[in-house]
Amino acid sequence: MTNQQSSDPGPDGDVMRWVVGLDLRAHSSGAIHFANWLYQQGQPGTQMLTGLHAVDPEVFKLARAPSRSEVLGSARKAAEAAVLSRGARPAFTAIDAVESEDVIESLAEAARLAATTGLIVGRRARSDDFALVRLGKVARRLLRRLEGPMFVVPPELERDGIGSGPILCAVELDAQGAAVARFGERLGRSLKRPVQLVHVFDAGDPIGMEYLPEGSWDDMHRVRHETSEVSLERWRQASGLAAPTMLATGQTVAELVSAAQSFAACMLLCGSRRLSLAQRMWSASVASTLAAAADLPVGVVPVTDEGDD
Repeated sequence: MTNQQSSDPGPDGDVMRWVVGLDLRAHSSGAIHFANWLYQQGQPGTQMLTGLHAVDPEVFKLARAPSRSEVLGSARKAAEAAVLSRGARPAFTAIDAVESEDVIESLAEAARLAATTGLIVGRRARSDDFALVRLGKVARRLLRRLEGPMFVVPPELERDGIGSGPILCAVELDAQGAAVARFGERLGRSLKRPVQLVHVFDAGDPIGMEYLPEGSWDDMHRVRHETSEVSLERWRQASGLAAPTMLATGQTVAELVSAAQSFAACMLLCGSRRLSLAQRMWSASVASTLAAAADLPVGVVPVTDEGDD
């Protein structure tokens, strides 16, 4: 099902194609609102959106279930209605409902397509909800697979709630961090939005420093901070990045959330090295933690050992 949206690329020739996972529950509209915002912010023809709703085949086994074609037809109508009711229908090139035994696999397969830039999905818990399960099964498992860039959006996000500030990129000072920053700059050009790079330097706590003269920790902290500032600027120049940088000191997740608030960021981008299950047992994923708790869209960009996009 298509509308009249142009498929011609914008002035810079860069078309970004997003697959939006459509959660039809009334309380979960953030992904649709964010996708619509991307379309409205982008230069004409640069943000192409396809809505996808997966139908569990178990529904076909229900005693009173209509035929398979009728169920899928009704699901497509419901998906259309969900997008239309949120004022986002003109943004979508196509909206479909497909039978899928595994919604995660269906979305991951869509993300693997060469023409797809990335996924946009909603998470389960609101930003002000203290639920133990925050991401939800779909977002959590997709983040583990991460076939391409993926946005996780708070379910309560409204169009007017998206920040007026820059795209905030959380970066490490390596090739992988440069890959995240380059994706942010690409998206920034498409959306006509500034980009801000943030590197968090965790200096640690002054534990066991009682045996040193008073002020030694402050001196050490100052030297480390100055060294990190120099390293950050050298990395930016060597990576060929144009966006300005900021160095924050403290715990990574807390500092990134604070920076997003201070800049009124419209989104937060970070990288993921796709930790294995065993690695996650010993090391928390910054990307997953941000995606689960932040009150703004969090984009996670997969990076390889070589730092490729």
